[in-house]
Amino acid sequence: RGAFNLILFFHTVLLAVLLVSMTKERLELEQRIKAQTDPLTGALNRRAFVARGGRLLHRHQHDGASLCLLFLDIDHFKSLNDRFGHSGGDDVLMTFVAVVQDNIRATDFLFRIGGEEFCCVLPRTTAEQALVVAERIRHRFEMRAIDIAGVPVRATVSVGIASTEAFGYDLDALTRRADMTVYAAKR
Repeated sequence: RGAFNLILFFHTVLLAVLLVSMTKERLELEQRIKAQTDPLTGALNRRAFVARGGRLLHRHQHDGASLCLLFLDIDHFKSLNDRFGHSGGDDVLMTFVAVVQDNIRATDFLFRIGGEEFCCVLPRTTAEQALVVAERIRHRFEMRAIDIAGVPVRATVSVGIASTEAFGYDLDALTRRADMTVYAAKR
């Protein structure tokens, strides 16, 4: 009977240690996810963009596959914020993220780079395919009425595209090029 109690005690302690370990791992995973996620929109943040973007580019370069970045900048966002307040601006941002998520693949990534600026990473996508995605997002967002305090509001987005086909596999170079093209689109 003493041996049985000892075995039972050992298994109980082992189970408790495993339970504590699993709880700790789950909490660490939740913290990592929080650290890479924009709390308002649920989109990945700039930190995640740098980490994941670099890994994806390295993998695509190794495979010789194309990848595109879409830079998306909501037009006249400051005036929307001034007109409808920050909560109205938040409604615009959350609607925009929903539209983008509805129009990209599960294998694509959306990042909030800052303010009203977002970036989509489209793995295994050519520039021509990225243009179709960009136009679909632009059109659907423009057509979407956003209810802000009972007022239907429409907003637009400018999109810039950079492809590894044209600019190589350097994240900084692609980012700069996509940023330049989004400002050209705004003009």
